[in-house]
Amino acid sequence: MKISTDHILIVVKDLDETMRFYGHLGFKHVETVNRPHDVVGVMKKDNLMLELMQLPAGDETYREPRKNSDIGFRHIGFRVEDMQEVYDNLKDKIQYDGPPVHSAGRGDRKLLFFKDPNGVELHFIQE
Repeated sequence: MKISTDHILIVVKDLDETMRFYGHLGFKHVETVNRPHDVVGVMKKDNLMLELMQLPAGDETYREPRKNSDIGFRHIGFRVEDMQEVYDNLKDKIQYDGPPVHSAGRGDRKLLFFKDPNGVELHFIQE
């Protein structure tokens, strides 16, 4: 049985702002789908497709930021070759949670955490 990833859907506050943000990460806009109850911006980088869905104003719901102990989806990790280069090139476009850190018990693995404009936790990983 073969199963592969098709896409990740993220509900967003502002579609244009979110598409600009993911564009900084190298995602390319593929199409925008206007449906009766939402608008979806489709972006792709390599084999990863994101569907960024904006609902009509007032239909969104907001929740408290996730805690490390919450069960369920946590974050999306993006592999990078040179953490310092990525950090320097994007520091004016992304608000990082802090500087790159070493991952405890994982050798030379470095992590750099940040959030998208909707509070979705992301991080860069350098092995």
